[in-house]
Amino acid sequence: MFKNKQLTRRLQTNLHRVDKLLLLIVYTLVAIGTIFIYSATKEDPKTQSIIVKHLFWVVLGTGVMVFLTFYDYRKFEKRILILICISIGLLLLVKFAGQSRLGAQRWIMIGPFSLQPSEFVKVMVILILGAFITKNYKNGINTIIDIFVVFLPISIIVVLILIQPDLGSTLAIIFIFLSMIFLYGVRLKPIIIMGLVACVLAVPVYMFGLKSYQKTRITTFMNPERDVRGDGWNIVQSKISIGAGGLTGTGIFKGSQSRLSFLPEAQTDFIFSIISEELGFVGSASVIVLYFLLIFFILRPSKLIENEFGKMILYGAASVFFFHLIVNVGMTMGMMPVTGKPLLFLSYGGSSYLASFMLIGLVQSVKIHVD
Repeated sequence: MFKNKQLTRRLQTNLHRVDKLLLLIVYTLVAIGTIFIYSATKEDPKTQSIIVKHLFWVVLGTGVMVFLTFYDYRKFEKRILILICISIGLLLLVKFAGQSRLGAQRWIMIGPFSLQPSEFVKVMVILILGAFITKNYKNGINTIIDIFVVFLPISIIVVLILIQPDLGSTLAIIFIFLSMIFLYGVRLKPIIIMGLVACVLAVPVYMFGLKSYQKTRITTFMNPERDVRGDGWNIVQSKISIGAGGLTGTGIFKGSQSRLSFLPEAQTDFIFSIISEELGFVGSASVIVLYFLLIFFILRPSKLIENEFGKMILYGAASVFFFHLIVNVGMTMGMMPVTGKPLLFLSYGGSSYLASFMLIGLVQSVKIHVD
């Protein structure tokens, strides 16, 4: 009886500590995403199937988030080797039993669903880096050698993603890595030196390290109008869609670009273009504000908790949402190359939805497990 009262009291305490405003922002984005996924696909005969699958991922993601919310995140700190092995195992499964699409092997099939393991691996990378850094670098990361050593636990993971090839996810993980060590505490001198080296290596990497389609994406980004009906089609149509929205938009479900199928992959890569066309500058700016509020509420507990591993999880989660926001919105506006990175909680995609809910669950766990 006494134990039941203790469990009830603990559950009440944990529920009280859940960040309700964070959840409100998340499900506001999910609701917006659902509306515009339907808008982007309503002319598609498979619309009903797409929406049903989307809602399935939302429900499943919510379940995963709830589980992680009440699971003590500190238990992951002692399981770094298991996390590394799971990450490598998933990526090897993709390598030898994955499905190829658009010149890349990034997906595995589970019944009627396709999953992209690199999305889940990004979550595990945050846990791996957080545990490794807080255990071994209590006085900060001070030299280039320190930076390379910190990178070692995820180096095989990065290589396996790069050879899929998946440059977008590789860049995402590098951004997560740099964000986490910067926010944790790293001297700027080694970062500046590495940045200069990266600039020097950029040309040879472009010439000899990128696949032909990756080079095409960069050249198309520089001048999409040179091949309007070919490689530049997506970016040009996306910019037309955003411009057509004006200040207040054409109205929900009234966008011409999606309705007339001018914009490919509208429900995934270019969902922001559909939002911009139908809701205009006011609506698209509001969505961006929601994302920055999401990032703010993710980072807010970092000032209140003492556990360094917990802080690192918050830093990593915030960096994922920031990266996807900047890259996806920049891509739709023609300010960044097309990389296929979705706008989390808005773009259609089971793997990205599950991974996003996992991140929110971990953030909530950090907030409630402060004893």
